Amino acid sequence: MPPSFRHAAGVRPKPRIAAAAALAAGLVLALSACTATNDSSDPPLPAGASTAPTLQAFSELSPVPLSTARGVAAGAAAGRSLNLPRGWSAEVWAAVPGARLAAWTPDGRLVVSTGRGGSLMLLTPQPDGRGPAVTTLLDGLDNPQGVALTTQQGRDIIVVGEETRLVAWDYAGGAVTNRRVILDGLPGGGHGSKMVAVRDGQVFYNVGSATNSDAVDRTSTPQRATIAQVGLDGTGNRTLATGVRNGEGLSFAPDGTLFAAINQADNQPYPFRDASGQYGETVPEYVNENPVDQISRITAGTELGWPYCLPDIRGHDDLTDLGYVDHPVTNPNGDELDCAGIDRTPLGLPAHSAPVGFVFTNGSGLPDALADGALITAHGSWNRKPPREPYVAYSAWDAGSKSLTPAKVLVTGFQNADGTRWGRCVDAVPGPDASIYVTDDAAGLVYRLTPGR
Repeated sequence: MPPSFRHAAGVRPKPRIAAAAALAAGLVLALSACTATNDSSDPPLPAGASTAPTLQAFSELSPVPLSTARGVAAGAAAGRSLNLPRGWSAEVWAAVPGARLAAWTPDGRLVVSTGRGGSLMLLTPQPDGRGPAVTTLLDGLDNPQGVALTTQQGRDIIVVGEETRLVAWDYAGGAVTNRRVILDGLPGGGHGSKMVAVRDGQVFYNVGSATNSDAVDRTSTPQRATIAQVGLDGTGNRTLATGVRNGEGLSFAPDGTLFAAINQADNQPYPFRDASGQYGETVPEYVNENPVDQISRITAGTELGWPYCLPDIRGHDDLTDLGYVDHPVTNPNGDELDCAGIDRTPLGLPAHSAPVGFVFTNGSGLPDALADGALITAHGSWNRKPPREPYVAYSAWDAGSKSLTPAKVLVTGFQNADGTRWGRCVDAVPGPDASIYVTDDAAGLVYRLTPGR
């Protein structure tokens, strides 16, 4: 039976970035949908601000028309293409309004949460080119987001993160029984979506911040901007990591450690005391590319600095092994937190990527080039100008350093040249058929992307 693959810059300034098409076949992708211009009338970036970090393509990408599984309404994807590696195929596999996070059951069905839709949908694959049978597994839930499958004492268990609680059910044969609340009374609102991962009888979950950049979240009761763990039986609840503004996808690396995808703050002040004279000001050129979003390792005692420290990409154009710089407003002299002493970020993503889905692929059955790393699904920016486009990227695992390597773009195409979007990817999970299943909450669809053989 198929397994469940989800558990539970000291750089010289350059001219301003201008909006342009991000993708052409065989070219490097600039996920900001921007290219540098040589307009001498544009002001230079401040001396401490890096130019836009870009992600390389996984391989040559080109438009692949989306076919549609029999019996499925393509909706907003009708007549559309996705940009994929050469030889891949792409299909609109299912219609699921508000499709968010996904996980495979042990009996080969895909569970998809719908967030504000309040439901968990069950997608049962069908033969002969038909789309899956789509049924409601659970309804009447409060903003269900994270979903994970585990086994305990011979029983398959599904764990769901609702707005203010973690809930579990026994799962068998496409149905659930024996509902029990693992943990209740968690903070909601703000970044209230709860992600979950399960391992060895422990549920790992996030409590996002209520604010964009306010230290009040660090002293609230219960504390926010954390990642925590609790037993499946509801005992032993404890905080693992602090200063995590909004930890989204949670997944376990090949070495057994937990990683999280982290959405950083918006409109942060320029943090460098340099000749630009713009220290502490909101500088659009800096804000567009900083602070970068993060993929970070989470262990007991991890501190990620928010809102006292900002990721510092100077000298790290590959966005790996990032340190921090003191925040000019909340921590100008380092009195609140020593930013030089906190846990470094293994991997950054272009600012305002908004990574939501994150899952390691080891043991998934994907082709070798994708079978030892992580799929990262970026939802795209909400207020950046020009918008950061949604994308799926892959980051290979380096067994020697026990860390992730620079992410490479695998899937784009949800955003039009003018910055409008017809779709918005949320999660990407390997399937038991060695395809990748991508959810889209804007188009309300699930895509089946199959690597070339």
